[in-house]
This record gives sequence, structure tokens and C-alpha cells, in this order.
Amino acid sequence: MKFYLISLGCAKNLVDSEKITERLQKESYFITDDINEASFIFINTCGFIKEAKQESIDTIFTVLEEKPQHAKILVYGCLAQRYLKELKKLIPEIDLFLPLLPHDELIKEIKRHVTAQRKLRCKLQKRIVFTPPSYTYIKISEGCSNSCSYCAIPVIRGHLKSCPVENIISQIKNALDKGYYEINLIAQDITAYGTDLYGKPSLNVLLKKVLSIKKDFWLRLLYLHPSRISSELVKIIMSDSRIVKYLDIPIQHVNNRILKLMNRFYTKDLLIDKIGMLREKIPSIALRTSLIAGFPTENEEDFQELLDFVRTIKFAHLGVFEYSREEDTKASSLKPLVPTAAKEKRKKIIMKAQKDIVKLNNKTLQGKVFPCIVELPVDEYGCIWTGRIYSQAPEVDGLVYVTGYEKTMGNITNVSIKGFKDYDLTAECIR
Repeated sequence: MKFYLISLGCAKNLVDSEKITERLQKESYFITDDINEASFIFINTCGFIKEAKQESIDTIFTVLEEKPQHAKILVYGCLAQRYLKELKKLIPEIDLFLPLLPHDELIKEIKRHVTAQRKLRCKLQKRIVFTPPSYTYIKISEGCSNSCSYCAIPVIRGHLKSCPVENIISQIKNALDKGYYEINLIAQDITAYGTDLYGKPSLNVLLKKVLSIKKDFWLRLLYLHPSRISSELVKIIMSDSRIVKYLDIPIQHVNNRILKLMNRFYTKDLLIDKIGMLREKIPSIALRTSLIAGFPTENEEDFQELLDFVRTIKFAHLGVFEYSREEDTKASSLKPLVPTAAKEKRKKIIMKAQKDIVKLNNKTLQGKVFPCIVELPVDEYGCIWTGRIYSQAPEVDGLVYVTGYEKTMGNITNVSIKGFKDYDLTAECIR
């Protein structure tokens, strides 16, 4: 029996989709990229903010229109977890809504409603992944206990649930054996890792275990809470060239009053100190952040403070979200709300400032040589390939378009940066 999968939302959702697909194939359900061949369609939804929820709803209705008549639709994930009763009333045409369940229970529910034909058992696919062959994500914890006032993750996913160190190491070794050469550690906040299991934040312990693996690979750290970036963590990052000198540190805002309302547990001065420490100890560090525009009570002076900070700090990469009022969060009762038009305008202003910063940063890269992960050919002749240097995380930070590459050069090869267009770079392989 074949199924068609749609995975929406963040990389953490993608990890779930990969694992669920792998489990389904062991039960004689096999993935297809042709929706017309599918006996059922599995939609892994996101319900984090307004835009993500709308995308999930739109996708469900599109599938209802386009699916083959015989196919069932199974809706899973954050949206189903958060709005199960409402969705059943809103879209009764859906065959099965599945909240967030342990994968064993999830597979049992799917088997109850869609029976596989074991006589048609097919050979298992070797790689159950939805990323290029270069990188994979390893989710080290689920949920979050930070209690940020605007965030619905604890409502949807619950409090922090860390994966044991031994399990993570096993996943990484397995990924390296399969041929991946970039490992991305992800969680809602990786700096909180292990607090629930080991009584204190244990990212440092985990990293030391990972680095004890005697293989060459890139290790990228995604989503760090600023307050828990310690000098010990910085030393570990400095100690091994396999740790990519890149950190994704969502700061959300810099105005102290706003930060307090957000329940972020740090101040603007702490942000300045942490960023200063990172750049002093690791001069080549590439920093990415995320911001919220139009948080309740944010006035023009607060916004200007945030904009000035962006222009001063000059992050390598930056994303901005318009504040999304989420029910069951502490911030949902805050007033006054910032009008939608003002939120949109503030987001555009920050992104325009960031685009100017990226242009200046990219100019400084021209003529320099970097190791580059080469990933996929752009054309059938292999004249141009896509790749990424250390300062570009998968999916979010742009690409390097590489000429002169041959497969005999290996997965990671040195390139010379020749130019750029917007957020992407152009480069030539060095022979």
C-alpha cells in the first residue's frame, strides 16, 4: 500500500515525518511522490503561529480537492493536537485526525484505519529522508519549559523532554554510516537539553560525546537561548573544527521592558555581552537570529531601539516574524495590540536593513576561500552545483552556486567566492 506525505512547518516536524515514514515502511506502507497512486495521504501539520496554521488549513483543503477518489486523508501534528475538536467540526471530510502521539501508538492508529496488504510487500527504501544527501537533522529534545509569554509550544508539545545521550549518539553514528556529512542538532532550545533527565543543562556533555566520534563531519548547533551560552560552551565550539562556527540564537527583541513581557529572562546588556564574547573568542562566527515585530505594547521608540540594534550588531542572517496572538499564552491578554499594518511595516523595515547588511557582508567574502558542502546539480550537465559554506544553514540562509565541480573532488571542497546576488553567493572550485 502506498501513501503520499506532506510535511509542513519546521525542521523538527521534518524529523518526525522521516521517522514516521520509516516506521510505516516497516509495516508495508510505502511512500510515493505521485498523489494519484496513494491509498492514503498523510499531512504533518504546523500550528505554531497564524501563518503556519493558515498554510496547514489551506494545504488540507487543496488535498481534498486534488486527491484521488479512493484515497483517505490523515491529518497529524501540531495543528491537530491543538485544534482537534474544532477541526473535526470544520472539516468532517477528513478520514482521521491524529494528535501528537508516540510513534508506536501513531502507527497502531494508522493500521487500525488503513490496512496494508502484506502480500504486496516491497523492498524497503535505503534512505527515508526529505533532505539532500549532504545533511540531516537530529532532534535532541521535544517540547520546551522556557515559558516565553508569546509561545504556544508548551501548549502544543508540552514541557521539555530530552532524548538520552546514548540514543542521540546512536542516531548520529547511524546518520554518518548512511553517508551524511553535516549533522544539525535541533530542538526548541538546545541549551536547555538534559535539564529534565540529568538535573541541569547538559548540552556541553552531549557535545563532548558527539565529538568523541572518530569521523569527519560538520556539526551545526541550531536554536540556542542567549542566557545559557556559557564560556564553557564557547570553549567546546572553539576546540574542534568539526563544529561549524555558526550559531542560531533567536533573541526576539532587545528592549528590556518588552523582553520582560516576553518572559525571556535576559536584558539587552546581556545580549551585547554574549555576542561580544562570541565575536572576541571566535572572530569568524556567523550569527543568525529571529525577531518579533509588533509585540503587544511595542511603540515606535521600542521598535527604533530594535532596528538600531540590528544595524549595529550586523547579524549574518536574520528572520522576522510579525507577532501572532496565540490563545492560551500569557501574551494573548496584553494590550494595546499593535495594528496589523504597523507590524507589517516594521517587519519590512527590519528586513530592508538586514538586506543592506547582507550585501556588505557578502562583499567582504569576495576573493576568499572556504570549504563548501556541494549538494545538488543545477542542470542536467552538472555545470553548476548548489552548495553551502559554514555560514549558511540548510534551507534558511541562501546557497553557493558553484562552477568547476567534479564528483571526484568529494563532498566538501574548497571554493573561491566570486560574487553574490541578494542572499546567494557564486563561487568556483579550486583544483
